[in-house]
Amino acid sequence: MDLSNGREAQASVPKAPSFSRSPFRALRHRFFRWFWFGQCISLTGSWMQGVAQRWLVYELTGSEALLGIVNALTSLPVALLGPFSGAFADRFEKRRILMFVQITAASIAFSLWLLTSTELIMVWHILLLAFGLGIVRAFDVPTRQSFWVELVGKDDLMSAITLNSAVVNLSRILGPSIAGIIIAKVGTATCFLINAISFLPPLFVLLAMPPTPVMVRRSESILSSLREGACYLRNNKAVLKLLLLIGAWSLFGSQFDVLLPVLADKTFGVREKGYGFLVASIGVGAVLGAVVAASLEAKRKRGLQVLLGSAISIFGLASTAFVKSFLLALISLSLIGFGMVMQNATSNTLVQTLTPDELRGRVMGVYSLVFIGLAPIGSLFYGFFGQWLGAQNALTLGAICFAFSAFTLLAPDSTVRRLK
Repeated sequence: MDLSNGREAQASVPKAPSFSRSPFRALRHRFFRWFWFGQCISLTGSWMQGVAQRWLVYELTGSEALLGIVNALTSLPVALLGPFSGAFADRFEKRRILMFVQITAASIAFSLWLLTSTELIMVWHILLLAFGLGIVRAFDVPTRQSFWVELVGKDDLMSAITLNSAVVNLSRILGPSIAGIIIAKVGTATCFLINAISFLPPLFVLLAMPPTPVMVRRSESILSSLREGACYLRNNKAVLKLLLLIGAWSLFGSQFDVLLPVLADKTFGVREKGYGFLVASIGVGAVLGAVVAASLEAKRKRGLQVLLGSAISIFGLASTAFVKSFLLALISLSLIGFGMVMQNATSNTLVQTLTPDELRGRVMGVYSLVFIGLAPIGSLFYGFFGQWLGAQNALTLGAICFAFSAFTLLAPDSTVRRLK
C-alpha cells in the first residue's frame, strides 16, 4: 500500500533545527509531542494503580504467591493474543485501536475504584479485572510500539523509543511515590479513581490526530500474515536473538518487582511509603538510562549498548539480593532500571529499524509476546521462589538465570554486538 500521503503529512510538521542531534529530537514532531505529554499523565496514573493493586492484594491475603498470580494475569493474555494482535495492528488503523484501549483501561480502573470505595472488593474481583487489563495490553503494546515510526519516521525512532521509555519510568518515579502517600493517608481506592481520569489526555490527543495509514490489505488472511512474519524471523538471526534476549529478561529479570512489598515490609521495615520509593528508584535509574542510551546512539554501536545494558541490569539485580540497607537498595534498584532501559530500548530500536514497514506490527506482536506475554511466568517465578526461598534468594536465582541466558545469546558470535 502507498504510504506517501502519511509520509507527506509527517513531513509537513514544522521541525526545529535545535533538535537535529538531540536525544529529544522526536519532540519536534507535533503529534508525537502531544501524545508524549498525554502519556506522562496517563502512565503516572497506571503506576499508581499498579502499586495500589499490589498493596491491596498483600493486605487482603498476605501471600507472596498471590502477588505473583495477579501480576501474571495482567500479562497472560499478551502471550495468548500477542502475535494475532500484531497482525491486527498491521490491518487496521492504529489510532483507533489505541482509542479503544484508553477507553477500556479507564473502565477497568473505574470498576476497581467503585468496588474498593464501597468495600465490596474481593480477591476474585482483582484477579478478573487484572485479566481484563491483560487483554487490553495485548492490543495496546504491538500497536503502540509500531505507532511510533508512523509519528516520527525511522531517523527519529531511537529518540521516540527512548523518550517513551523515559516517560514510562518518570511515571514510575512519580506514580509509586504519590501512591505510597495516598495509600497511607487516604487509601487505595483514590489511586484507582485518579488512574481512570488520567486516560483522558491521551484519548483527546488521539481524537485530534489525522487517520494513520494501514500497512496490509485486509483481504489477506490472518494465518497468511502470521506465516509471513514467522518466516521473516526465521531468516533474520539478529532480530530473533534480540527478541530472545528480551524474552529472557521478562522471564528472569523484569518481574522482580513483585517482591518489593515483601522487601519493604520484612527486609527493610519501611512499609507503604518506603515501598513507593523502592519502586520509584527503579524509575530514576531508568530515566537516566533512557537519556544515556539516546545520547550514545551516534557514538557507539547499538549492539554494544545492548551488551552493556544487560551487564548493568545483572549487577543491579545481584546487588539487590544482598543489601540490607534501605538506602543501598535504592541505589541497586536504580542500577537495574538503568541497565534495563539501555538494553530494552536499544533492542526495541534495532528490531523496528531492521524490520520492513509492512511487517512491523507482526514483529512487534512477537515483541509484545516475549516482553509482556512471558512476564506471567516471570511473576510466578519470583512469587513462588520468593515464598519458598525468601525474597532475596529469589533475586539471586533470577540474576544467575538471566546472566546465563544473556551469555548464551550474545557470546557465541558477534551477530548482535556488531549492529549499528
